Amino acid sequence: MIKKVFYHYILLSFIFNCLPVFAHHNPTFGVAGTSGPILTNPASTIPKGHWGIGLRSEYVNFNEYSTDALKYFAKKRQFVHGTEYFLLPALVAAYGVTDDFTFGFRLPYSIQGNIRDGLLMASNGIPYIVDRGTSDGLGDLTLFAQYRFLNLKDKELEAALLSGITVPAGLAHVKDKTGARFGADHQPGKRSFEPLVGLSVTKRFGHRLSFDANYLFTKAIKGIQDFYGGDLHNYNLALSYQLLQPHNHNHLYNHSHEHSHQYGNYNEYQYSHDHSHKHSWYSIFGLDTILELNGEWRQKQVFGRLQPFGFTDEDSGGSILYLSPGLRLSISEKWSTYLSFGLPLVCDPSGDGQKTDFRMLFGLSKSF
Repeated sequence: MIKKVFYHYILLSFIFNCLPVFAHHNPTFGVAGTSGPILTNPASTIPKGHWGIGLRSEYVNFNEYSTDALKYFAKKRQFVHGTEYFLLPALVAAYGVTDDFTFGFRLPYSIQGNIRDGLLMASNGIPYIVDRGTSDGLGDLTLFAQYRFLNLKDKELEAALLSGITVPAGLAHVKDKTGARFGADHQPGKRSFEPLVGLSVTKRFGHRLSFDANYLFTKAIKGIQDFYGGDLHNYNLALSYQLLQPHNHNHLYNHSHEHSHQYGNYNEYQYSHDHSHKHSWYSIFGLDTILELNGEWRQKQVFGRLQPFGFTDEDSGGSILYLSPGLRLSISEKWSTYLSFGLPLVCDPSGDGQKTDFRMLFGLSKSF
């Protein structure tokens, strides 16, 4: 029997402050119905007693600084790093406590590739480049909850409150290729409890078309080395359309019927016959097309121990807005895989902060 809700994906996103600009991503929550977004958080929740688990991975490619550019920043005594990419695979899971309340977690593994710094020699002030290599390790755990307070079935309109908190669980003493400890902005874990809160709205137009929007605010809290990553505002809009709807029927290709017709007291004219039927095969695959706008704005980060009263990094923070087309392939009612590709429409980092080339997100999930 086909269920009304296909809980075939878990929408959890990003929680990390890994780079000076644009790298602090927050989790989104819940599951959608017959169609829904990938990065935008829908207001739909997991039905009571059901749960899902998934693996998802985000890749961000950055516009790398040249060696000359890093040396120039070093001469100006700017706190600018060069990073090639950011990769964040994560284990995610969620459970429907009630039909309107979902609880879950997200545990990531952070990889920041090919980090380079420009520094000045103490003796003569000549700039040089330090190749620090890759910072990687287990990140902080995120616990989240979603409460759907509005569910107008006749209008196909839903709204939900989002909340959560990061729990210090990640590595915070990872060392670079030279044996020195990475700075707080490049550590997988931040060693701070950061609360987040938000709102999500979903409007459906039948089973195939869905419009979703959400806003999420994360309050930054000082963590390792008195590092303050800056408050973060996430906002998302999405339009989803289901091209193919998955079916899960038992397939009986042939069967026979036997009939017996009797007339009179002595069963004269009795006869029987059989015949077979061949049923059409129903596709178990579903396909959603998604178009999203994903934006974020972040405060500048502060390194509390670099100077007596802290050092504000003027080349961190800023805003970015992605245009993100995507696809989701569903298999029966239980499995799904999805891919989203984000291109920056607006990329406005503070100062000389590093810009983003593109972002990709891939995931695989299973519902129970």
